[in-house]
Amino acid sequence: MSAPILQARGVVREYIDGERRLRVLDGVDLDVAEGEFISIAGQSGSGKSTLLHLLGALDRASAGEVRLKGQDYRKLSDRQLARLRSSQIGFVYQFHHLLPEFTALENVLMPGLIQRRPQADVVKHAEELLRSVGLAERMTHRPAKLSGGEQQRVALARALQNNPAVVLADEPTGNLDAETSRDVLKFLIEMTAGQGRSLVMVTHDASIARQADRCFLLKGGKLNESKSLEEAGTLGEKVPGSVR
Repeated sequence: MSAPILQARGVVREYIDGERRLRVLDGVDLDVAEGEFISIAGQSGSGKSTLLHLLGALDRASAGEVRLKGQDYRKLSDRQLARLRSSQIGFVYQFHHLLPEFTALENVLMPGLIQRRPQADVVKHAEELLRSVGLAERMTHRPAKLSGGEQQRVALARALQNNPAVVLADEPTGNLDAETSRDVLKFLIEMTAGQGRSLVMVTHDASIARQADRCFLLKGGKLNESKSLEEAGTLGEKVPGSVR
């Protein structure tokens, strides 16, 4: 069996609040295979976003190790981590964070231009990505002229601009109605796991968890694979899109 493309071992994340030490993650282990779709569920405040930040090299663990393609984050400088994020990791959030003054195409161009890739290649790829998510006729529109689902599809295209090995998604459909959520999720899965990229998604939606190759629950700082998909959907929280 090939080595995991993304791996966490004994990951701990602590925060100091005055004289109190708060341990949000307590020895988390996770292996993600190439092309695998992993979902992570848990109550609000359980540390799901914190874990994604550590996996995505946006934060450093208090203890333990995270590796992407064998590279140990602990051994990389901040500049090296930034390069790793830019070239190997795509991020999709609940709120799209598009730049409002730029068009859909210009937003998707940004990561490639920051990487100093040839402009003609970046533009061509951005156009291909937008066509792939059904936005061929909306490339010149600014975010304010796009629907919520269209904005999230632009955000997905932007996340894929640099051909990342792994995409990390934090409640990517949580701000959308049920029908739009299904459309966005379809594009997200097809363009990540469907093309050999690994996808790690935080979600409270049991219907999304059911589509993952494996579902995990984060509780009490511990991450455990869920043996029951119903358990993943019984977290005492509203399921986004289910009552809209």
